[in-house]
Amino acid sequence: MTASPTAALRFCLLALICACSLSMHAQTNLSEADRDRWLKEIRTYKHDFITRELELTNDQVRQFFPQYDKMEDEIAELNAATREAEARVNSNKDATDLDIENTARSVFELKRAEGQIEMTYFEVFKDILTPRQLLQLKNTERKFTQQLVKHHRRNRTQR
Repeated sequence: MTASPTAALRFCLLALICACSLSMHAQTNLSEADRDRWLKEIRTYKHDFITRELELTNDQVRQFFPQYDKMEDEIAELNAATREAEARVNSNKDATDLDIENTARSVFELKRAEGQIEMTYFEVFKDILTPRQLLQLKNTERKFTQQLVKHHRRNRTQR
C-alpha cells in the first residue's frame, strides 16, 4: 500500500492539527467537549498512521480498529483510576501508611496490568493481522508517539 499525494497531504494536515491541539491542550484547560474532540482527532490520526505503516487492508482496518480502540480504552481507564487513587491518597493528610503503600503498589503494578490487557488483545489481533504486522505493531505505536512529540516540539519552538 503506497501513500498517494492526497494521503501524504492528509497526514501532514492531521499532524499539524495534532500539533496545534497538543499546544492548545498544554496552554489551557480544555472543556470536556474540546478534550473529547481533541482525543478523537488524535485517535483518527493514529488509525491513519497505523494503517499506513502496517499496510492494512480495508478488511483488516474494519476488524482491527474496533478491537484496538477497546484495548486503548481499557488501558486509559486503568491509568485514570490509578491516577485518581494516587491523587486521592496524596491529598489526604490522614492517609495511613497502609493506604499509601497500597496505592504505591497499584502505581508500580500499572505497567504489568497494562501488559496483561495487551496480551489479552494480542490473542485477538493475531486473528486479524499477519505475523509481520503483529510484530511491527508495538514499534509503529512508538513511532506514532515520537511523531506527535516531534510535531509538538516543532510547533512550540515556532511560537
